[in-house]
Amino acid sequence: MNRTNWFIPILIVVANALAVIVQWGSLPQQLPAHFDLQGNASGTMPRNMLILYVLMGAAICLIAYLIGLKKRKLQAGLIVLSLGVCLVLLLSNMVTLTSGTMPVFMLAEPVVLLIAVVGSVVAVVKSYKKRA
Repeated sequence: MNRTNWFIPILIVVANALAVIVQWGSLPQQLPAHFDLQGNASGTMPRNMLILYVLMGAAICLIAYLIGLKKRKLQAGLIVLSLGVCLVLLLSNMVTLTSGTMPVFMLAEPVVLLIAVVGSVVAVVKSYKKRA
């Protein structure tokens, strides 16, 4: 397994953690969440949820990496999928940290997730065809 392939998903997890750390002191205990396209919040969430997003991204990378160690044919698909999910978690945090003023983050979430799912399926199918 080429460990350098995991650099980008790990970099995204680190970027997510840094964004939360840099903004943490200036954040209120309750953050606006679930924004509409005009940037209006339709709900709130506790500030600690931002930490959960970072931890979920790290856990997803770790689980995907460990599965990839055992199932080599799934490795490329797992990298693409974990990359996409971690990017969506980063985008979610960016929406919250910008208080919904950057709707491009919200619009990007489903697109990135769809691309990651399709990309991971394509990578797995190619892997099985190549080794068959």
